[in-house]
Amino acid sequence: MSDFSDRPVPASAADAAALPAWRIDQNALNRMLDAGAARHWRVEVVDETGSTNADLTQACRAATWDEDDVRVRVAYRQTAGRGRQGRPWQGQAGLTFSVAMPLALPPARLSGLSLAVGLAVAEALEQCDAALGARIGLKWPNDLQIDGRKLAGILIESVPAGPQRLWAVIGIGLNLVRDARMEAALGRALAGVAEAMTPFDAQRDPTRILGAVLERLACMRTRFVADGFAPLAQAWSARDAYRDEPVRLLHDGAVLAEGVARGVDAEGHLLLETAAGLERIASGEVSLRGAGA
Repeated sequence: MSDFSDRPVPASAADAAALPAWRIDQNALNRMLDAGAARHWRVEVVDETGSTNADLTQACRAATWDEDDVRVRVAYRQTAGRGRQGRPWQGQAGLTFSVAMPLALPPARLSGLSLAVGLAVAEALEQCDAALGARIGLKWPNDLQIDGRKLAGILIESVPAGPQRLWAVIGIGLNLVRDARMEAALGRALAGVAEAMTPFDAQRDPTRILGAVLERLACMRTRFVADGFAPLAQAWSARDAYRDEPVRLLHDGAVLAEGVARGVDAEGHLLLETAAGLERIASGEVSLRGAGA
């Protein structure tokens, strides 16, 4: 991959103060990764950037595709981060990073990848703390929740690299603490790792969590390339926060469909029971909400 030449730094003491107090211990992270499936992954940590997904997408376009070249970019602050449907995401209360993952797959085989990533993150958090893991639910197609409040979000973009080859650029934003400013901006309550982890060590746990997530993603990648989402569907369904609940599907605020969520199929499609029967819904740009939300 090409190197990153533009590494913005805080322009003032006020900007620097806006960065989180915790830091990733890269020596400790390297020791964690050296023992596992992500041992060859290259991890870069920067104070600030526009968007880690945009950084890695640009790097992938200039790179020679290599199945072993997985790059991770972590930023303590993103000034132009994005969520699904282009929503801005600029929170500094969490662990925000992207993984450029080379996959020997055609684009059609990416169905269910966001669900597989969400499951990997949930399992990593459970590995770090069982009490935390027990409270995490998965929201189709790409969120993690605690008690109905968003804990993490996932954004996946792809960069073609030839026949049966692509880069999946996976952006993950995980709330470590609840950000009052972000809650006010969104008009809804969020969840944070610190409220459920027993206890949360701000100096040690971000590094431990990042290492666990990267290791789980590395294992997930091997299984997903070999067999797709199907072998993971049962484990995902066991954490499904909306299974057998009435839900609505929205696009740009408009209700597209209503029904009862009946889990997911082997390709990661939502199974929605409606008056017309059981429908399979691809993720696309559709958002799921509880019927009362």
